[in-house]
Amino acid sequence: MLISSIQEDIEEIFTNITLLQIILSLASFATNLYTLSMTTPSDADFLGLLVYTLLAIIQLTMICQFGYRITESCFLFQRSLYECDWLSGSKRFKTCILLMMIRLQKPVRFTAGKFFSLTPRTVVSVLRGSYSYAAMYRSVG
Repeated sequence: MLISSIQEDIEEIFTNITLLQIILSLASFATNLYTLSMTTPSDADFLGLLVYTLLAIIQLTMICQFGYRITESCFLFQRSLYECDWLSGSKRFKTCILLMMIRLQKPVRFTAGKFFSLTPRTVVSVLRGSYSYAAMYRSVG
């Protein structure tokens, strides 16, 4: 199918880039949290660093939200196909609906390096990991 082919092409192009971006975001958040913990709100760099960190979090959230919404749309589309009045349709129509529902059993998923799906849970994991690394930096340094 065309949609499956397009999804595989997009996944192949962006999966490694997305993985790299998530890893770099984790490192960036960790160092920014460490730096923010060492400065006071009255420092000149504090506000700029805080805004940069928040915007980077928003960017990562948008990427993961996009991947999540695509996957969820597959489930919603499958459900709407089932709930339409397909039983009263022609044999050809029923066959098409059933084929689409079978295809949607394997939803479209975008991943980061084929390690994990892009979901809001990924953003939370990155933020938790960043906090852990920042705490480790603070205890070592």
